[in-house]
Formats: sequence, structure tokens, C-alpha cells
Amino acid sequence: MFIYSNYVKIYMNPEYIITKDQIRAINEEYGGSLRTDAEIETALDLGKGKSVYRKIAYLLRAILVGHPFTDGNKRTALIVALTIFEKCQIELNEEKKEKLVAEITKIATENQTDINRIERLVKYAITGN
Repeated sequence: MFIYSNYVKIYMNPEYIITKDQIRAINEEYGGSLRTDAEIETALDLGKGKSVYRKIAYLLRAILVGHPFTDGNKRTALIVALTIFEKCQIELNEEKKEKLVAEITKIATENQTDINRIERLVKYAITGN
């Protein structure tokens, strides 16, 4: 089911848009390996039925703060977010991608755990609101 919020298509689905195995495969492309998958599984479970921004926020927190991979956590977080936006048919120009990179860096640097703040940062990068 698609809903429209502030003129941006947001995908709502009780199932997740990306799987744990897909996330692991993304990380493996950057030479990392999975240390623990508990936080990723929790993030996937918490994101069911939520907006795309909330789904991404849960995964970013799990990857950027939980460091489930031995290497490439920030790169994995970015590619996971881009993959989800692509699957939801939300097109991102280069400016939005650069803003998303900046917000991901901020989340990682601040070790941000507040899911509402992470969601706002992601949404701001994409919509400007």
C-alpha cells in the first residue's frame, strides 16, 4: 500500500523491504563480516508496518551504533538506505544522496540512539522538511 505524505511516496508494508541476508551481502561487498545479527533482526522486526523513514532509522541505529559488522558499517548503512529508497521508488538526486551521507556521518559520530531524531535526520536529508 502506498500513501503520500508531503508529496513524497512512502511505502507501508507489514513485511520488510530488505532482508538480513541482503544486508549481510551488502556488507560483504566491503570486506566486512557479521559479528552479531541480533540488532539487525530487532530493527527489521521494529520496522514492520512503519514508514520508510522509520524503517531506515531503525536499521541505521542498528548498523551505525550497534556495529554488527567487523568493517564497513557506515558504507553498509548508506547502501541499505539507498536500496530501501530505490525499492520504494523514491528517487534521490546527487544533492539528496550527499545530504544523506552527511546525516549518516552525523548519526555515527554522535552515536545517536534516539530513533525519532534519526528518523527526522533521514527525512530532512530527503525531503528538506
